Amino acid sequence: MKHVSLLALLPSGVTVTGATGPHAAPAAPEPGAPDLAAYVLSHERYDAAALAPSARKDYKNVHVADVMTDEYVFPLGETGKSIVLSGYQLAAGFLAERAADEWLKLARQQHAASGGAEGDGTRHVPDPAEADQLMDRALEAAQRILAPFEAAPVASLFETHYRGAREFLRLTWEGLPEDLVPKSRRPAVALKAAGDLAAPASAKQDYDPYGLEGTSDYDVDKPLAYREKTGEKIGPFLLTMTYRHEYPQVDDERLGTAFAVFHEAGTDIVAAAVELKLVKVPPIQSSADLVYVLDTYSGEMLSLALAATEALGPERLCSVFNTHRVVYISMWEVRKPWRGQGLGVALLREALERLPADPDGRPDALCVAPEPYQTEARYLSQLPPGLRAELDAPVQRITRHLSEWLDRANLPNVKTHFFIPMAKHEGIGSAGENARLIDRIMESEA
Repeated sequence: MKHVSLLALLPSGVTVTGATGPHAAPAAPEPGAPDLAAYVLSHERYDAAALAPSARKDYKNVHVADVMTDEYVFPLGETGKSIVLSGYQLAAGFLAERAADEWLKLARQQHAASGGAEGDGTRHVPDPAEADQLMDRALEAAQRILAPFEAAPVASLFETHYRGAREFLRLTWEGLPEDLVPKSRRPAVALKAAGDLAAPASAKQDYDPYGLEGTSDYDVDKPLAYREKTGEKIGPFLLTMTYRHEYPQVDDERLGTAFAVFHEAGTDIVAAAVELKLVKVPPIQSSADLVYVLDTYSGEMLSLALAATEALGPERLCSVFNTHRVVYISMWEVRKPWRGQGLGVALLREALERLPADPDGRPDALCVAPEPYQTEARYLSQLPPGLRAELDAPVQRITRHLSEWLDRANLPNVKTHFFIPMAKHEGIGSAGENARLIDRIMESEA
């Protein structure tokens, strides 16, 4: 199997000679610094001075280099014995084992493609020279991957959306119908078309109100769209809001979407945005019923069902969804220059107060995922308690802040609220942990 290169299966950046043939390139996505750090941190830290395991109490001033030069206990399979390795050595072992597994998989595939039988006793062995170099080259690869992050706080490896001042919600006008977008922010094609029509533009009303004047005419089967000044308490911002009923043809299973933004009156720059999902289901008897219903809506709604089941438990889940219209905050963000000034909760209040009333008179239950979507949830189970607590701190602050605000906000139609671990269930609902959770829910209800 000389044409299946073991060293070529290490992450890129390693110098490899003789890596030719269709099996030379890695078949799986390359691991990054967060993958390596999470694997290292999943092991018990060792204190050489005390000659015993010793976990860090916190990670406030701990950098990636500190974690990788620490020593850790590495168990030797089922022997009951262990050795002590540095973080870099553990990371190198992780890469080497990954490359060896991939090599064996490719070698078996090639053997089968050439007509060999799976149980014919063939032993697949890599090139001895490459095998001798594997750990050294894996250590080089680990150091190259981690080098750009050595001076960074280790927690920053698991904060995905705020790193580098990047905003996870693109605060633009893309979420609104074009006729709600100020002309200064419309695409050039739309501007030209508007000019060709030679329609006189009003400085105060640059949108099509869809026949809805003011803010009192609501219909769940028609778009709600308007723009208005929000008063001095908000500052120099205008409010734009739209609502649509996603499935008007369905009698009882309703899903609506409201989208609201604050934007500067002078520049039309979006300062804050919120998207609300209005969820109403027919009477349910179990969490399985909710999963069945919301799975027909979208992947996001299925994730909502799973997260709500985990947060509320079967009894309260049925009570809340049977007697309320659940208003889930799907997206909610404030542009960086305006954060910390109360603009987010001000926009949320404006949007909640303007929602169309439920035609059956149900009160609203506000559903909040307090995660700021800045933490990679898939790594959390591998991290030590001290680091998990640090990464969880923003969630706790948001939960506490929103609970206090909701208790005194006096929103007329919001009668209850609850928090859900949405990031844990975000993504394709039928994959991975969500699939196993769905199976457990269905089995428990059978």
